[in-house]
Amino acid sequence: MFRLFYIFYQVVLLSLIPFLFVQFLCKKKIKGFKEHFMVRFFGFSNIIQNSNKQLKKNLFWIHAVSLGEVQGVTPLLEKLHERDPDCMIFLTVTTKTAWDYMQQYLNTVNSLNAQKFRMEILPFDFPWATERFCKNLKPSVLALMETEIWPNLIRSCKINKTRVILVNGRLSPSSFRAYKIGKRFFRRILNEIDVIVAQSDKDSARFQELGFEREVPVLSNLKFDVRPKKHHLHNGAALRSRLAKKTIWLALSTREGEEKEISTLWKQRMFSEKDQVLIIVPRHPERFYKVLNEVKIAGCIADTKTNFLRKESVHLKECPSILIGDSIGEVQMYLAASDIVLIGGSVIRKGGQNPLEACIQKKLIFFGNYMFNFEKISNDLIKERGAVLIKTYNEWFSEGQKILNDKNKSNSLRDNAFDFIVRRGGSSEKYADIIVNDWQRFNSNR
Repeated sequence: MFRLFYIFYQVVLLSLIPFLFVQFLCKKKIKGFKEHFMVRFFGFSNIIQNSNKQLKKNLFWIHAVSLGEVQGVTPLLEKLHERDPDCMIFLTVTTKTAWDYMQQYLNTVNSLNAQKFRMEILPFDFPWATERFCKNLKPSVLALMETEIWPNLIRSCKINKTRVILVNGRLSPSSFRAYKIGKRFFRRILNEIDVIVAQSDKDSARFQELGFEREVPVLSNLKFDVRPKKHHLHNGAALRSRLAKKTIWLALSTREGEEKEISTLWKQRMFSEKDQVLIIVPRHPERFYKVLNEVKIAGCIADTKTNFLRKESVHLKECPSILIGDSIGEVQMYLAASDIVLIGGSVIRKGGQNPLEACIQKKLIFFGNYMFNFEKISNDLIKERGAVLIKTYNEWFSEGQKILNDKNKSNSLRDNAFDFIVRRGGSSEKYADIIVNDWQRFNSNR
């Protein structure tokens, strides 16, 4: 039965090639066309070929697909170099936003040894591409972030005697239901992973229900260890000073349709609350200017952050009532500039976004009922009174204003949010120990 499922998986992959190629043509490239194409479709990597002399035996390969996972994995990268200064770290990503963020990160921090770090795009899960990529790279360990379970990638690693570890493991309800449909196939693939560490008891139980035959320990989410960078705090303070407003509201990582309703409600508020400004940061960069136009159509004075800061001076009457966050990887900067935050995609059924960066900066945090992508974090945050649960955008404005006016309640919420994240930190060091110790034990037993 497994063989039939595996053949079916390969047939599905082959049938997707035309769609993936069209998608590839339409998306912005991380590299030049040819180089990007050869990595994604065939597993040819110039970075691997040019770095063969630097890629030593203790090579740790970390895969984090997109921006959120890359931001979460940075503390682990730093701890790995602390734990084993001689190790080489090879990071793969899939999205351009993740790639751009990591380039910025390398240029602004000193805690990661750039001489012992390389980054590349992950190939599509075609067997010929993953086999070539793994064979040329020859990693000691592959650490997959969260739910990056790719059958051909995992099998290619096992063929090359590479240990595979799933860190910060997570299975959302929708992913769990999907994997359950093909449980017989997925069970075999899952058990080719050597170690799975989940980020919650519920995730651990789901992995075992899908047939993972070993224990699934639980560590806190890696994102609890992410801390704001000094330049983001500095730039956030500068933006706040430039806006010269008493209160700054932030709608963070908004999705299609949210901005129109939020800006319409904001326009109504402006008749009574003139000393306030709203920053809207859309989740997807390609929507920045579309959202700007929607906000202007709603009748609000609006500008992008980039254009606003480019102006030498801004008269108070010309200051926008809504600012569109049009930069990538600067969530911490927007948070530093703001007082009160709405987590986008949580009032509508989109799964929400990570609220932890707002916790560490002691912000007033609001989200809706649809935080299923961060289910445990959001539930615990509400229980510990570090965030406020709302049903509508109007409730964010009305309840938010009441809390802003109540200094004691406002301070209590901020302190509870901060304590919530501080108490749960430290998993990046434990994950680094797991990766290094597992590799050392495996080597000593060979």
